[in-house]
Amino acid sequence: MTLVREGIDLLLAVFGGLAWAFAAFALGSRFISPAAGGLLGIGFLLSAAALILAMYLQDSQLRLLARGRCPTCRAAVAFEHRHRRWDPVRSRWLPPATTWDCDACAFSHGEAWACPACPE
Repeated sequence: MTLVREGIDLLLAVFGGLAWAFAAFALGSRFISPAAGGLLGIGFLLSAAALILAMYLQDSQLRLLARGRCPTCRAAVAFEHRHRRWDPVRSRWLPPATTWDCDACAFSHGEAWACPACPE
């Protein structure tokens, strides 16, 4: 992901959060009271800001892990992927598992990512 693309995504997310906050303010002011509309607008704005920040931090963490670096200490991480496999007991496919472990700081993260070689 390029820096320009990341900046555009962040700008659109902030604009969307501001739009939702303004909509909450306008509807709250119209149907309840101006004070309630203001509180609703601030609540939506703070919620959107928290969501955008969490999204940005998670994306930066996954970018570092994809490069083979620990998000905490920047050391090399051990990468392990287990393909989707058939569970005969339950008669269903088990999800794939991808884990990253850092020996330097004991960081560990797991995702259920399917690679192109995983069976459908």
